[in-house]
Amino acid sequence: MAVSIATDTTINNTTNSVPFNGSVRLSKDSLDAPVDYSAVDSMIYDIANGKIHLYGDAEVKYSTIHLKADYIIFDWESNIVTAEGMPNDTTGKMEGFPEFEDGAQTFTAKRMKYNFKSQKGVVYDVRTTQSDVVVLGSRSKFVSDAGKDSIDRNDIVYSQDAIFSTCTHEVPHFGIRSRKQKVVPNKLVVVGPSNLEIMGVPTPLWLPFGFFPLSSGRQTGLIFPNDFEFSPALGFGLREVGWYFPLGDHFNLTTTMDIYLKGSWRVNARSQYRKRYKYNGNFSLGYSRLRTEAADGSFQPDVSFAFRWSHSQAATAHPTRQFNGSINIQTNDFQSRNYNDARSVLQNQLSSNLSYSKRWQDIPVTMNASFTHNQNTATGVVNINFPNVQFRTQTLYPFRSNKGGKKKWYEDINVRYSNDIRNQFRATDTTLFSQQTLDEAQFGIQHNAAAATSFKILKYFNLNPTFSYREVWYGNTIRKQLLTDMQVDSMIVFNNDSTEVQVVYDTTFTSEVDEFRRGGFDRFYQMSAGMSLNTQIFGTMLFKKGWLRGLRHVIKPSIGVSFSPDYLSPERGWYDFVENPDRVDGVEQYSIFDGGIFGKPSATGRQASLTYSITNIFEAKIFSKKDSTERKIKLFNNININGSYNFAADTLKWSQVLVGGTARFFKGATTLSLRGRFDPYIVDEFNRRINKTHWRANGKLLRFVDASANFSTNLTVGKIREIFQGKEEEFVEDVRGDETEELGVGRDRTRGFGRERGRSRRQEGPEEEDFLSLFENFSIRHNLVMRWDQSPTASESFRLSTNSIDVNGRFKLTGNWDIEIGRIGYDFVRKSLTYPSVGFRRDLHCWEMSMDWQPTRGTYLFMIRVKPGSLDFLKVPYQQNNFDALNAF
Repeated sequence: MAVSIATDTTINNTTNSVPFNGSVRLSKDSLDAPVDYSAVDSMIYDIANGKIHLYGDAEVKYSTIHLKADYIIFDWESNIVTAEGMPNDTTGKMEGFPEFEDGAQTFTAKRMKYNFKSQKGVVYDVRTTQSDVVVLGSRSKFVSDAGKDSIDRNDIVYSQDAIFSTCTHEVPHFGIRSRKQKVVPNKLVVVGPSNLEIMGVPTPLWLPFGFFPLSSGRQTGLIFPNDFEFSPALGFGLREVGWYFPLGDHFNLTTTMDIYLKGSWRVNARSQYRKRYKYNGNFSLGYSRLRTEAADGSFQPDVSFAFRWSHSQAATAHPTRQFNGSINIQTNDFQSRNYNDARSVLQNQLSSNLSYSKRWQDIPVTMNASFTHNQNTATGVVNINFPNVQFRTQTLYPFRSNKGGKKKWYEDINVRYSNDIRNQFRATDTTLFSQQTLDEAQFGIQHNAAAATSFKILKYFNLNPTFSYREVWYGNTIRKQLLTDMQVDSMIVFNNDSTEVQVVYDTTFTSEVDEFRRGGFDRFYQMSAGMSLNTQIFGTMLFKKGWLRGLRHVIKPSIGVSFSPDYLSPERGWYDFVENPDRVDGVEQYSIFDGGIFGKPSATGRQASLTYSITNIFEAKIFSKKDSTERKIKLFNNININGSYNFAADTLKWSQVLVGGTARFFKGATTLSLRGRFDPYIVDEFNRRINKTHWRANGKLLRFVDASANFSTNLTVGKIREIFQGKEEEFVEDVRGDETEELGVGRDRTRGFGRERGRSRRQEGPEEEDFLSLFENFSIRHNLVMRWDQSPTASESFRLSTNSIDVNGRFKLTGNWDIEIGRIGYDFVRKSLTYPSVGFRRDLHCWEMSMDWQPTRGTYLFMIRVKPGSLDFLKVPYQQNNFDALNAF
């Protein structure tokens, strides 16, 4: 049953009536919207007292207000509605308590009154949720601002003897209790003197007052400290206190700071930006100044810096222009000094690549301008290439005709041209922003032009003539000279007549090769011409029965000739000699272009070479009884043999023979890479090749030089199922995390002890659980590298250069217990663990307990804390960071 009370605006006209042309005057106490009410059980109208009694799933609706309860009394004279629950007919238990909704605000209570006209109400034993904060009060007064949108509304809730918590349990496991509270929904909570309660038991922790933001959406505001700690090395500190700035519709900025009482501090700025169908990106900036005590008792500042930026332009943003890339630069090993997770400590290679490209639609030319950078945090060496500008033409066919008919052989001749302009800075991470780095910058320009074609001869052979020209311009070159220094050791003696005489008793000569740069334009060029002939040979063997139904061997032989001039001649002036006593022959040959960003001319002399190569592919066809199908597998992806013979050389005409191959096993889980070198010539006692063949000396065609075999295995549960159960792997993800994450954003990286969580996606829907499901998010990596060498004075030697296994991931013991392995491994060569990082998590409903431990660094953290939310500052940490661990020893 539903009834609506509203103003009657119709007028019945009779034949004797006079048309009504005036206006209807409404009472000042009338409502500005109709009131709808309904009940499932019954309605009782009390006309004398002006009330309506609603029983059983009763509802009252007015404007944005919606009230539900088992028993509602609506007084239409005072515009007051009263709601409460009723006892169950069978059990006698109270149920059907009031549920009040006004826009985005909701309440549940045992009893309540609300005045539609004044928009004020009184609620008893109320329970409401503001943002993620649950507020429970014995008596609350609610002042509504109904009729306005969510932005302009200014609702206020005043509470007495209330407790607020982020625990969603019916009886919260913890909370902050206060006598008086004021809640402004979606804005903040203001409390008077408050006491922390845990499981209903008051604790000694009191707050004289407090206010807690309840912001929804993007709003400027203070970021409360995320954590606190006490470090013997750094002192008491607050972490990640700062401010959030929503800068427009597409951009935001978060600045945070870590402050320690002994003078150490860190500053971080993080930002994300996005414009739909145009671009998106993020950047982070970190600066750390850690003040630690030295062995002599003095305090030394340890300064480090990090900058990351990632930008991606949508493919549809512009038809001819693209701007994409990422930058990751650090100084003084920032990530290892400030974080302890396995990736931050072990990652020693950083790189950047930021590029802008432009393509012209009317001419076949593209331009690319870029910033590139690579950095080794272990050695501190930094290389930055900026600016890099490249102009490239598309492949051009100058002899092609627009006329139809049969194509001539010369119409397939194509030409290409490219121009590279590059400036390079080389420095260490501590001197990167110094004047010395600018002074030692190198600049160069490179031109490349090439022409090629391809056509068939004798039906089965491809003939490929080529020609290339390369020219490099430099703004400076190097020179070397021998510097000799004489040190005279003498002593003073006295003659019989007491006169002094200086006697020389030793003279020492020292010398070193000095290298210096000479300014001025210089250039070199290289050219080569060649021709290659290749074909393919197939060998197939088929079987009608059994699981093996076929074998195929593909041979791809290639033979070619090439020519290039001699660049070592003194007339060119590109190579020179300098005396060097450290060399066996006392002379060192060098190029004046050594160390140039585009390299130097070839030092192999004049080349008129015959080259050869043979590529082999082995495949098999397997029959499956399971589904009566045949599938093709590769036994060896490739086995390559190549070398050359130089007709222009005076000696050592044959090159070394290189043999290599790759094979994959267990559906790609294991990769085998083989490499070997063989030499047709013997070597002398200094391991230098001499012009005497191994055949003449020892009766064997080739001399073994060295070889290596690399087994690399990466196993996940999905891959194991694919191998043994024949199921395709649905998802395999590197559980170490995403390499393009920003500094401190997108990865749960807890400063001072390190946390790193992997992620794995599984197929949606019900799935049968088995023992392997415990390790669904695990990854096991094994790397084995074996090497064989042979020296002229010793027999063949074997060494195991690498043999290591790494495990990382997490598994769930129960619904509440998680074991996490950030990384743990063992190096069988060094016989040591490789930076283990382990931890566990225990879900305590609204709390969580965790521990992380990195024994190699001596860092750990044990913590009990409220789960992330408005009250996550409630935590009890016990930890030791890497600075404290160093001082402990």
